[in-house]
Amino acid sequence: MKVKHIAKSFRVGKNEKELLKMIGIGIFFTASFAIPNLPLAIKPFLTNKRRREKAFKKLEEKGLIILGGEKIVLSPRGEEIQRRSMTDDLVIEHFEWDGIWRVVIYDIPNTDKKERDYFRLILKKLGFTAIQKSTWVIPWECKEEIAIAAQNLRLSPYIMYLTTDHLPNQKSMEKSFGLNDEE
Repeated sequence: MKVKHIAKSFRVGKNEKELLKMIGIGIFFTASFAIPNLPLAIKPFLTNKRRREKAFKKLEEKGLIILGGEKIVLSPRGEEIQRRSMTDDLVIEHFEWDGIWRVVIYDIPNTDKKERDYFRLILKKLGFTAIQKSTWVIPWECKEEIAIAAQNLRLSPYIMYLTTDHLPNQKSMEKSFGLNDEE
């Protein structure tokens, strides 16, 4: 089976990312029947054969999937976009602070610079604050979210998740997260 490689750059839309996620986790066809609360933007691709075929053809032309008869497989680039888009959906809920700091420390090699930079962006998006170059802190529980991001980006061996009840400059950190209401 030949894989077409597209030299030009392209954008992957929100609907295309959703389709890649569904293909990646193998629920594409059953989803149209089994998941009644499927996002409305995706449902037409699943239920309308012509739109579905057009969407698949577009993904194939972009080099994101490989179509082989009845089989749909993510290409390496499609897998990368699927993993990243699953990481983009992560959110940390802000419950009442329990006095415990969550610290993420990483030492990601230069061979994975692209993924390291992306992981740093994810930490910022999640609300972490850097206390050193590769040491980030947040006051809310997020062990599962960090594990998912690390796994999706294939960086698990390089990332540590720690907890502590004290940080250097703790008062300023509490203030930056809006935790010290006494003032």
